[in-house]
Amino acid sequence: MSSIASLGRMVSGLTTAQKGLQVTGHNITNVNTKGYIRQQLLQHESFYLNIGGNGKLLQVGTGVTPTEIRQIRDELADKRYRTENAVLNFYQTKNGSIQEVESILDEPYGEGISKMLENFWAQTQKLSTSPSEVEERSSFIQAANVLIKKANQISDALATYQDNLNTEVKNSVNHINALLKGIQECNEAVNKGELNGDRANDYRDQRNLLLDELSGYMEIDYYEEPDGRVVVKAEGQEVINKQFITTLELEQTVAGSSFVKPVWSNTKADVFKFNETITPAKENDTGKLKGLLAARGDQYVNAGTTWDDIALNNNLSVDTAGNSYFIPKINKKLNDFVNELVTMCNDSFDGQGIGTHVSKTGVPMFVPIKASRPPLATVPPTEGLAPNTSSATYDAEMVLYKNYLNNISDCMISGNIKINPELLEEGGYNKLGTVDPTSTDVGNNSKVMAFLAEWNTTRDWPEKSADPTVSPIPSSPYAKKVNIMSYYAEFVTEIGLEGSIYKQKASEKETTVMNIDNERQSMGAVSQDEEFTNMLKYQYAYNASARMITMLDGMMDTIINKM
Repeated sequence: MSSIASLGRMVSGLTTAQKGLQVTGHNITNVNTKGYIRQQLLQHESFYLNIGGNGKLLQVGTGVTPTEIRQIRDELADKRYRTENAVLNFYQTKNGSIQEVESILDEPYGEGISKMLENFWAQTQKLSTSPSEVEERSSFIQAANVLIKKANQISDALATYQDNLNTEVKNSVNHINALLKGIQECNEAVNKGELNGDRANDYRDQRNLLLDELSGYMEIDYYEEPDGRVVVKAEGQEVINKQFITTLELEQTVAGSSFVKPVWSNTKADVFKFNETITPAKENDTGKLKGLLAARGDQYVNAGTTWDDIALNNNLSVDTAGNSYFIPKINKKLNDFVNELVTMCNDSFDGQGIGTHVSKTGVPMFVPIKASRPPLATVPPTEGLAPNTSSATYDAEMVLYKNYLNNISDCMISGNIKINPELLEEGGYNKLGTVDPTSTDVGNNSKVMAFLAEWNTTRDWPEKSADPTVSPIPSSPYAKKVNIMSYYAEFVTEIGLEGSIYKQKASEKETTVMNIDNERQSMGAVSQDEEFTNMLKYQYAYNASARMITMLDGMMDTIINKM
């Protein structure tokens, strides 16, 4: 009987070594599989037989039994990785949006607005020396035309970038839904695979890889239930619980907007509530999807957009860190700058023309491409007036036209301004209002000099109300008192500084995430050297058990057949 018992012990060693070889081979096969965590066979001694009596007991082992095939995984490191990964993706998204804006502005070394402002200023100075010369007048008009076209181009590029971000929001929501469904499917596969007591490690690897990816889009929390399924929460909302899954849907941000926002499929509530600053202190700077929405904003910036529409918390300035939609803030600041510039030009060059337009009021330099409101019924198309129209009639019509422009001054924003077509016509330079009405000298430069003085005058940004009892709204940008050139220089500098901050934060988080992932890999990644060592270990154990079985087989054959 002892020989039979010994044979059972050797068989247990043989089967256990064989299973160890299978686990080792599985590890080596998946050494390059993304998300795979190495597995390890746990084994323990089988029960012991007690032989003897009267205080003289001898315990004899009955072999070895495989306990389980476990994963070498640090769940705490997984949670840390997913927490930091959400923050990393938020700042990478914000940093990417700032880099795109810097590329659009093309400052300071490209062909940006600052260079065109300098050229416009230089042409204005030349005009001041010879305001009646055709070349100086034409060059001045062309410099203004190039400048405003660049502003329009930037505004259009910002709107196009918002469209791209909107498309990325849609794609991200679709991908998040696919990840949630994938996690749920892995949940069911793990549950079914472990009903008989086994470990569905490969399905667990797939599920963990999906959780890693999901953490880049949203802040997530999760825990595993005894049946092997994980319950997942995203942004505080339970999204996976057994067979139940809550996905994301898309709705319009505001009525009439082409932009969309994510809402929960069960409650239709917003996934993200943009009503407070997004800062590390509040720990709400998480996820690529939130970064996309915070960069894009709810709608395009237009003539009716206010700072309250751009601020997240209306009681704080949009310049407060994390308190604004990024692209809309940049666009509105550009709009305010351009509006101030073209208004100053129109107000300054309100004198009379020269040549064929002598003694007639000059036309406004800049006009809107499209008004956001119906034109006044009394406004005639000044460009349709006959060339021989009397000065009195022309001046009267021009007063109405300028009143109309003042009425729609809020429409004079980047993307919606053009140089007056009358100035670009043949001989249109004559209609530039450079002559003071009180002077009979067509070479009078008082209007041009007044414009130059106004250019260098410091002004309030944002403009203060004439009524001292009216205070700026809390969401307005921080107050500045600078001239035209300095304002734009500070505008570009602020973007650069903000970009530097987000780049630094993204770099810091990237290092943190990389360190945590290295920590995970050092524990869970497959090492070929270690697996080959295990393979030799199990191979020797297998061979030893096989030799013992061969020896016992020979002994039993001798006892049974030859004795």
